[in-house]
Amino acid sequence: MPTPRRHVSHRAPPFAFVPPRAPAALALVVAALTGCGGGSSSVVAPQRVTVATPPPAGPLSSSAAQLAFDAAGQTARVTVAENGYGGAVTAASGACAGIASVAPASASAPATFTVTAQSQGACTLTFTDAFGQSVGVAVGVTITQGAIR
Repeated sequence: MPTPRRHVSHRAPPFAFVPPRAPAALALVVAALTGCGGGSSSVVAPQRVTVATPPPAGPLSSSAAQLAFDAAGQTARVTVAENGYGGAVTAASGACAGIASVAPASASAPATFTVTAQSQGACTLTFTDAFGQSVGVAVGVTITQGAIR
């Protein structure tokens, strides 16, 4: 009686080592490449996986809700922070052009910014994190010149 032929399949092993501190994206890519250990012998095409980072639990906050200046050139410091967040905070000073400037334009949270009065007026500086959360700081500059007679 003839011996039946056996079909031999060559496929990736049904397991892969993923280091315990590896990013979740790596574990998903390894699983896709190894076929997830299922019974299929087909090759799975690698897939690009992006794991979104959820926004921090708390709101963006500033050390001052408003700043008041009475002379051009005066400065004040504002610290912007968010519980559990250490990414970039960006200052948008376009609404304050000619009234006040802010430096730096961006910094890592908790971020300290210096606001400098330029000329009389009122505006709002807006500070935004990488998730689009923002906080505003009202700025008022009142310049009185001359003597009262």
